[in-house]
Amino acid sequence: MIVKPSIAFNDFSGSAKGVTARSVSGRTVLSSKAQHSKIVTPAQAVSRNTLSKISRAYKQLSDSQMNAWERLASHMKGISTFGQAASLTAHNAFVRINSNRAMVGMPPLEDAPDYIADVPEVEYEDFWITPERIVFVNIQQPSDDHVLVFKMTQALSPGISSGWGQTVIITPGLEPEYGDAELTELYTEVKGFTLESGKKYFCEFYWLDKNTGFTGESMALSAICKETSVGYDAPYVPRTIIEIDEAYDDFTRCYFGDVVVGLVKGSALANGKFIYEWRNTRVNMYVEDVTLPPGIFPCDMVFMGRGTKLDPRSINLISMSVEKYSEGTRLHINVPSCRTEHYYEVFDTTAVTE
Repeated sequence: MIVKPSIAFNDFSGSAKGVTARSVSGRTVLSSKAQHSKIVTPAQAVSRNTLSKISRAYKQLSDSQMNAWERLASHMKGISTFGQAASLTAHNAFVRINSNRAMVGMPPLEDAPDYIADVPEVEYEDFWITPERIVFVNIQQPSDDHVLVFKMTQALSPGISSGWGQTVIITPGLEPEYGDAELTELYTEVKGFTLESGKKYFCEFYWLDKNTGFTGESMALSAICKETSVGYDAPYVPRTIIEIDEAYDDFTRCYFGDVVVGLVKGSALANGKFIYEWRNTRVNMYVEDVTLPPGIFPCDMVFMGRGTKLDPRSINLISMSVEKYSEGTRLHINVPSCRTEHYYEVFDTTAVTE
């Protein structure tokens, strides 16, 4: 028999089919039961299975390991409620750290990592959400261990004031390239459709230390999809990128490999990483059989190089010039100060002069 609540009852509580009644401050409040979808996507199934395995793994820890996780949990904060950050249990801390590591393919930690007070916030020069791209430019990556976690909604009406509850992870761990973070293809793969001009998008992003599992403060922004940037309302101008797998000069016996040099459009800066080796006293090298990108102009760049083989502590300057000559464009690489170290890894941001 189904009992239906009535005003004849002063104190009625309980459930009848999809309706629940409870007494609040002397009044009877009726509410419908939440209906959970029985449809589970493959991604949800994987995520739930991972969390379940991590949660079970906590019970296998020793007492001393659990105590260490409890000490770590005392430093960590939970989700803020009414402006008050909640405390975490040792189990919560274990699951949070190891689920973060699992997102970027790292194995779980049994021993609690040393507490790191601050993972930096995400710093960048500008950000675009256009019909063609989602991209941060000149993003400041704290270290190679930090990867970008980016969450975003689908297209929403421009009149919506808050859509943070609808964000989903677009990438669990992106490493910026040439100082930029390009997210367009990742968004399309996750969402299955392209960006819509004039629609509003809500985004959340933070750094994740893939070794420790610690995360930085989550930053949030909303923006209308348009041709100009969120920060400076500027059009997007792609960088000029020089990429060379490897090049070898038979005459000087010099080697140039894993080259990535990105020139910042409208700025006298370049980001460069490459390996340079020379094997005799002639340290000049010309690379002519290479296709340079359109828009490259004659310029000089001087990078810091770090010794990688004979003397890892040695530091030297390595110059790279883009030169025009009768048959086209070529690169000229040189070490101005010849030292005993013949193997260098370039790791610097440098000034560009024309």
